[in-house]
Amino acid sequence: MKVGILGAGEFGKTMGVVVRKNGNATYFFDPAVFPERTIKDVIAFSDALLIAVPSSAMRKLLSSFPEAGFMKPLIVTTKGLFDPEIFEKFREVEIVSGPGFASEIVEGKRVKLTIAKRGIFEGATLSEKLLGTETLKFDKTEDVKGVMILSGLKNIYAIESGRRKLTVKSDEFKEYIKTALIEAQKILLYNGGFLESVRLQAGVGDFVLTCGSEMSRNYQFGKRLGEFEMAQRGRRGRFYPAVFKANRDARLRQMLFPRGTTIEGVNAARAILRGELFVPREAEILSDILRRIKHDIEL
Repeated sequence: MKVGILGAGEFGKTMGVVVRKNGNATYFFDPAVFPERTIKDVIAFSDALLIAVPSSAMRKLLSSFPEAGFMKPLIVTTKGLFDPEIFEKFREVEIVSGPGFASEIVEGKRVKLTIAKRGIFEGATLSEKLLGTETLKFDKTEDVKGVMILSGLKNIYAIESGRRKLTVKSDEFKEYIKTALIEAQKILLYNGGFLESVRLQAGVGDFVLTCGSEMSRNYQFGKRLGEFEMAQRGRRGRFYPAVFKANRDARLRQMLFPRGTTIEGVNAARAILRGELFVPREAEILSDILRRIKHDIEL
């Protein structure tokens, strides 16, 4: 099968490696990496599409799609999207999420992800055919909305875990994850997801991995955010309002976003603050980190 991969970042390139190992051909589209290629080129080449762009780039990407693109079966690996209707024009869509860093997948470590797809699962899904290996497995659910929500939430909770410098074997981390998953269930309930989706790899598995790993960009961002907050404290330990506005101060922006790193937890926070997800009052951890991100970074 010919697979067009939209997004040639770390995860997109990793998906390309797996797709080719399974005997398929790939064609990448990413203006930053392949400026000579167009969206029409990749669609003309492809039998199926896989999207791995940052969530902040998704709407712009889809707005440039020719009608022929919507007829191709689509796999979405982008994290931090909350509204499934963004893909309503596509004939067939599968959302892939769950605990797995790109480096672990390439190295052949055992990883289990979640496939979310509307309707009845009959036989192997497209994601299983293109991405499944002896070490890369999947669980499945019809809860597309819930899996999309969880894929964004875990990155925001990872920021707070990093800010607190929690370690995965500590009692504090275990209590944090327990509370975060309870909050996630409440958020799913208010926003049309399935409560049981928290038990999937896209739920508890992803929360534990992303919130407890130094490999997580969001966790590392949280650590830098905590260090920035400490730098704002006065001599007597009083916390003064942050003066940093990320889009105005290049030096401090580089501190939080080294080398232009994409922090999906920040993108997800922006989406929530725009009103794309309802956050109930009971979600105290999420509400607090949203306030901190909004306060310290101009969103």
